[in-house]
Amino acid sequence: MKYLVLSAALSALAFAAVAGCSTDGGSKPMQPSGAWQLNNPASELRFVTTKNTNFAEVQQFKRMTGQLSANGTIKLVIDLASVETQVPLRNERMQAMLFEVARFPSAAFEGQADMGPIGNLAVGASVDVDVAGQLSIRGQSKPANASLRVVKLRGDQLLVTTRAPILVSADQFDLTAGVEKLREIMGLPNIVGTVPVSFALVFQP
Repeated sequence: MKYLVLSAALSALAFAAVAGCSTDGGSKPMQPSGAWQLNNPASELRFVTTKNTNFAEVQQFKRMTGQLSANGTIKLVIDLASVETQVPLRNERMQAMLFEVARFPSAAFEGQADMGPIGNLAVGASVDVDVAGQLSIRGQSKPANASLRVVKLRGDQLLVTTRAPILVSADQFDLTAGVEKLREIMGLPNIVGTVPVSFALVFQP
């Protein structure tokens, strides 16, 4: 159960496909000026942890911020203290033992989007985009790839979802020791070392 982000994250990530929206629902090109902001209440980022070999649970992060510039530069920041496992004590343990939020309060994804494929999307239309970027957790930055689907919504909004889960390993981000602490304190025989991350993100002008 590598209680990981993303981060995507965590991701996580690879949210760079959120490029190009058009004006009020037509198929006009996106406006070249301005930026898009993540609508946090309308967005979700979830990850699946597995313990005792085959007992899986869905967890999530509740607070994220994100921006997309007109030239396709994107950044997504995940508040690691907002981890939600539906068990308050487990939330606290993950914050303190795994993420060490006092030292590393957030995870981040940064990348560059190709605006071309989705610049002329009509409302309700979608495009699949494969993107690459960098995911940073606990001061460690690693390449992160994602297969995404971008759907044009009304009001120049974009819905960005994962077509396949993003796999994140604790070994990549110096989280192995924290996972072992969690395993010991909970008396578990094992915690699976890779976490699939999925998300549905809404961006608005």
